[in-house]
Amino acid sequence: MDKSVVVAEVIRNGYPESHHTGSVVVTAPDGTVEWSVGEVARPMFPRSVNKPMQALGMLRAGLRLDGELLALAAGSHAGEPIHVAGVRRMLASVGLPEKALRNPRAYPYDGKARNDWVREGNRRARVTMTCSGKHAAMLMTCVANGWPTVGYLDPDHPVQLAIRETVEEYAGERVASVAVDGCGAPLLAISLAGLSRAFGRLAKINDGAARARPVVLAATLQRLGLDGPEIRNQRERPIRGGRRPVGVIRPGPALAVVD
Repeated sequence: MDKSVVVAEVIRNGYPESHHTGSVVVTAPDGTVEWSVGEVARPMFPRSVNKPMQALGMLRAGLRLDGELLALAAGSHAGEPIHVAGVRRMLASVGLPEKALRNPRAYPYDGKARNDWVREGNRRARVTMTCSGKHAAMLMTCVANGWPTVGYLDPDHPVQLAIRETVEEYAGERVASVAVDGCGAPLLAISLAGLSRAFGRLAKINDGAARARPVVLAATLQRLGLDGPEIRNQRERPIRGGRRPVGVIRPGPALAVVD
């Protein structure tokens, strides 16, 4: 993070209120880095951003899922009734109980779903945890291959090795380190450039706030020579004081386009 640059700045009443630091990378179709600012080669943990690649690894290893259940395997869910029902369908399809899940117990992430869940007398459960879809898919992959379901979170388990192989292939680099994610699954470290290669698109504001994303995306597209009304409309976002515009979120110096 020591090479991160200011990719967006928040100006309120003419004064800089705060900065968003981060890194941006654009990779060409052949995987080479076409343009970047900040740190893009150092390994980092993409966390849940890895889920689509994890799901792809499981599909290549024999997981049979599509539609809404594949979406549950490839992303985080909010623990709403439709999500919980989907995870239960996934487990039932291979004859496994909910206790086979080894992710932590949690209340639903969605506020209404959490309140309804508690009102019905329920406590934290594995099936309502935001990563339970991915874990159910890991178990389904184990059953499809005859692999043991016990210990499926071990980094050396066949399902995790299959996932790692896919991540490395699509990122175009070796996994630099293996840690443990919040859900208990192996967490694979790759670079931002590798993540860009894998997804074919740019990612990540490193302070966690969403407000700078459209600004950074628009500025990056303009740096690549793309332009149009929609891109220009997203390049600056207003900051309001009460109901009055008092400033902007705008691209940082590293992303400024020279006219």
